[in-house]
Amino acid sequence: MKVGCVIQGDIRRCTELIVKELILKFDYIVLSTWQDEVENLPNGDYCLVLSDKPMVSGISNRNLQRLSTARGINAARAAGCDYVLKWRTDMLPTKIDVSLLHQWANFNIPKGAKSRLVMPAYRNLSVAPDWFSSIPDLFSFGHISEMEMLWGDSGFNYSLDMNIPNQMAIEIEGTLFQSPSLGDLYCAESELYAIFKSRLQDKLSVQLSHPEIAKNYLRLIDYRRLGIYWFGRERGFRSIRQAWEHPWWTEAKWRNGGNTKLALPGYQLSGISSHLRKIVSPFLVWSDQFHQSLMWALTKYD
Repeated sequence: MKVGCVIQGDIRRCTELIVKELILKFDYIVLSTWQDEVENLPNGDYCLVLSDKPMVSGISNRNLQRLSTARGINAARAAGCDYVLKWRTDMLPTKIDVSLLHQWANFNIPKGAKSRLVMPAYRNLSVAPDWFSSIPDLFSFGHISEMEMLWGDSGFNYSLDMNIPNQMAIEIEGTLFQSPSLGDLYCAESELYAIFKSRLQDKLSVQLSHPEIAKNYLRLIDYRRLGIYWFGRERGFRSIRQAWEHPWWTEAKWRNGGNTKLALPGYQLSGISSHLRKIVSPFLVWSDQFHQSLMWALTKYD
């Protein structure tokens, strides 16, 4: 079994450290970035994939992330990788265990799949209408065939700001697509989910909801298990734990049968508790950033 890792995105201030650490963990490393980054490349023994950026970057750079990830996965398949991790150029995992990722991916494999997809529970959100639900684009791991279904760009149109699956357009009937805030309703994570859902339904010839997909085809984990440092572009750290007020999934709820509470499209709030949690959310974000800064100061890393 050969396990690869695709590190995708711009070259950031700590990309070289991230590449150096992941080379120690995986059988094969692909760094998938852009032609205009050629002068910034880190040192290391990895497969380099350089792509031209699409003319349309997509809302929240979704087209850039799709293209660099898809090209990286193609390279991993060409190298004979059986499993692959999709990772970012600005995140350092300090507690990653490849054997545990493999164990999670192969837990109770659903019929018609070669593995589950391992991804963070946080930033998973069940929404009504279901097509606007989300799955996180931060990282994912699974059999390369399942990763291609999630991140592959077959049929993806890079000239569009947003790619809307045909079945989604039919079921929504165009009503919400007339909204000037569609970019907020149909965020990058929602597009990732909708395309994956459409492909999975076509493959299995069934209709599926976000809770059904999460329970049966994903393995949701607490991202803190991986000891992640998420670096800011210029300095400091970013927090994965954004928007604490929304009913995100948790690993515990996934283990206990799933989170069935639905949100409104665009992560709109409802209920007094959600509004109160919104007030607390900035403090939790700051707390997470401060914790990363404090722990970073105590580590061996330069």
